[in-house]
Amino acid sequence: MRSGWITYLTRLQQPHEIVAIEFLQNLQEDHSIVRGKRITITDAIIAEVSGLPVVGPTWTHKKLRIQETMAIFQDEGQHLIVKGKGVQPATLGEPWTELARVVWSYITCDGRKDVVRPRHLKLLAVLKQKCVVNLPTYLNFLLRDAAQSIRKSHHIGTIVSHHYLIRLIVSYSLAQQKTSWQELVFSIDAGMALPAPK
Repeated sequence: MRSGWITYLTRLQQPHEIVAIEFLQNLQEDHSIVRGKRITITDAIIAEVSGLPVVGPTWTHKKLRIQETMAIFQDEGQHLIVKGKGVQPATLGEPWTELARVVWSYITCDGRKDVVRPRHLKLLAVLKQKCVVNLPTYLNFLLRDAAQSIRKSHHIGTIVSHHYLIRLIVSYSLAQQKTSWQELVFSIDAGMALPAPK
């Protein structure tokens, strides 16, 4: 499981905000549209592009209780301090305090940085090998959650600034259509639509 995380994090490259916004605004059940290109999105594609294994139960996305996730994460003798709707990052101990920042920045891409919420703690528990969840399915859920938020929000940039995963998915789909990420970004910067594949 840890090697899957390492593979995923090493594959991440700088995203493009306009691509991320367009992707999320147009996200449907199994695809999105970016500059007229259909971008297919499935759990299997996320597994392929991320390198994360399709193992473990699907995360039900029900609201997690902080005490339940604390019980999964903490080791015997460890004392986590509850703060609001989460725990204080410093009480996680190293390397988990720093890994919580990785989770915020590259995986869930949400939450205030002064508290580790239950969903973040559960992902840390996965990294700690205390539990298993189907991560490609969970990442797919996070994209749909972000799409829902972007449709409601007037502060779009704060929602999509993180979405490195979108670049992986879009690049994969474009390669299937015989075009590239660079061509897509060039077309956006030049204000053009991408040409149809030959």
